[in-house]
Amino acid sequence: MKNYRSYKRVDPVYFSGEIFFPVGLLFVAALISYFLLYFLGLGFAVFFNAAIAWCGYFYFYYYGRSSASISLEFVFGVIMITALLLFVDYGVYALVTYQKTGTFNGLYFSIWLAVLLGTPLVYYTHYFGSNHYAQVNLASTYFKATFSVFHDRELLMHIDSIAFVNSSKHVISDIKLENNICFYSEEELSEMETQSKYYHLNQSAFSGLIHIPFDADRFQMSWFSIIEDRYYKIDVPFPMEKLELEEEKYPLDEPKNIRGKKSKRIYLHIYQKGGFKLYNDDMVLLDFEANNETEITEEQKQEKIISNRRCHRFYDNEERFSQLIKRIKNSNDIQERFELKDKLVVWNLEFEGLDKRNYLEINDNYFKYYKIEKEAIAEAALRHLPRKIIFVHRGSYLRTWMRVHIDVQKLNQKIEEVLAAGSQNQVLFSLDFKDAAVKDLIFTVIGNDKKIVFTGWEIEIDEYRKKEIDDEHLEQKEDETKRALLKEGWDFVFAKNYEKAQKTCNAILLIDPQYASAYFLETRILWYTKGFEASFKKRKYYFTKTQHEPPVNALIYNNYGCILDRELRYEESLPYFEKAIEINPKEPIFVCNLGEMYYKLKQPEKALKEARKAKMMGYQSAMLTEIITNKGKIDSDKSVIN
Repeated sequence: MKNYRSYKRVDPVYFSGEIFFPVGLLFVAALISYFLLYFLGLGFAVFFNAAIAWCGYFYFYYYGRSSASISLEFVFGVIMITALLLFVDYGVYALVTYQKTGTFNGLYFSIWLAVLLGTPLVYYTHYFGSNHYAQVNLASTYFKATFSVFHDRELLMHIDSIAFVNSSKHVISDIKLENNICFYSEEELSEMETQSKYYHLNQSAFSGLIHIPFDADRFQMSWFSIIEDRYYKIDVPFPMEKLELEEEKYPLDEPKNIRGKKSKRIYLHIYQKGGFKLYNDDMVLLDFEANNETEITEEQKQEKIISNRRCHRFYDNEERFSQLIKRIKNSNDIQERFELKDKLVVWNLEFEGLDKRNYLEINDNYFKYYKIEKEAIAEAALRHLPRKIIFVHRGSYLRTWMRVHIDVQKLNQKIEEVLAAGSQNQVLFSLDFKDAAVKDLIFTVIGNDKKIVFTGWEIEIDEYRKKEIDDEHLEQKEDETKRALLKEGWDFVFAKNYEKAQKTCNAILLIDPQYASAYFLETRILWYTKGFEASFKKRKYYFTKTQHEPPVNALIYNNYGCILDRELRYEESLPYFEKAIEINPKEPIFVCNLGEMYYKLKQPEKALKEARKAKMMGYQSAMLTEIITNKGKIDSDKSVIN
């Protein structure tokens, strides 16, 4: 594969402001040269440029070096820098010559200016152009795919290479394998937190974004299975035509021809006897139950065994590693897990004791991942066995907060027990969460009228997110209580039972002293029980208490405007209605009330203006109709009923 080329990332380039540093230095040198040419002559200017070229390059060339002997390379560098400075100074020289003699050579100056400005322009055009071309070339040569490689952790594999190859164009994918998966002992796993434990137990051999050549026609892979003591090397046709590619949509700020195309996630499972399966969510691409082993030397085998052993902590010991291999070979766990990988069972799941707003995400034994609602998972269907059940809560945000990790082998044993008890080939997984901490779970496998408690599971809870959910539930429950009490308080007001209304209002404020709607209720109770003066004196108190909630604050201002209206103090009510509109300009009743005050104050133009504005906002009332009908002019002989 030495003659094959793989994807080489091309980073986007940006115009850097760093260029202004050398440009600035050249400008300062040219400015000094101008004064030297004008006052001292050409010789001093040339000497100055040669001197600063020598000093500046000496500093940069010998910075950090132990020796400062003058080399031919250094002298050549000084000459080149001096030449650059003198070339830049030609414009200064032309200016000084023109000032002293009145002579100006336009042709030479034009050539100088074109070179001075054209060189960086050509450079950056080439720089950006070549980068863009390289990115377009990559996007037209490779497509993107998220690629995951799995194998049974007990196979202790050393994977040498995996590649998707376009043999005609000699291009290859960019899969870089680390072979650094640690095999933890039971003692080490027991000391880990649940999240870390299952991360290591389910860790993939490789997972990441790769770039596959378009029209790839070969799939190649080589690996050593330590448990089997066999080396496999395969090179098989790759069915590129099965893959469905789609346009990459992101990043949005890049053109389509650079974003390129992508395929769905591709999975590779490596099994015993050289078997493997390559597939995506839609179809199986390659499926081999077995492959012939390839002979390698004993020395090569030992190198791979040592490399694998050194990835472990507890088993980085030849004796312990040998015992591990012996134990694995004597068990039948690998074969049992292999047989379960494709097993399909008709099952459904129900859970109790949790908020109904949870939906599930399932990771099954086929390494498929899917989201499903509680109602949908309660319906029996032919499915792979679940490896992990993830609970996601719908609230103000979607929160993934709990995972139930399942030992599939043990679950299969329970399933076989209940299915053996009758003729029905269907099981129900019942999850009953018994306590507030949700860790007290009763997991029951039910089938053929038989119930078996299953204990081969472990719960992982994100405590931070669970606290967020609990706090949100508490806040919602508190809000529901406050709303119910508020409704009850208004019912007492309408029934003129003001004593009970006040007690209800006090109960709300005891729960939440910041609940603005309770203060609005209290203003009405105070008005109805103690009259205008008592209520009006406390207006500033209620304004302050409700200013954090503008809609209610606006209602309070409107309320006092209405109280003043009842007292026939129309002029005084105006600022209260105006303030209500300022706080909540989308409430038409405030606008209508302001128009009514102008109507009563016999200011027809203002009254009609506000009335029409309220009508355009969708408001309707008898007073609004009267103002518009009378064109804002109130009949002086007609009394207005409040």
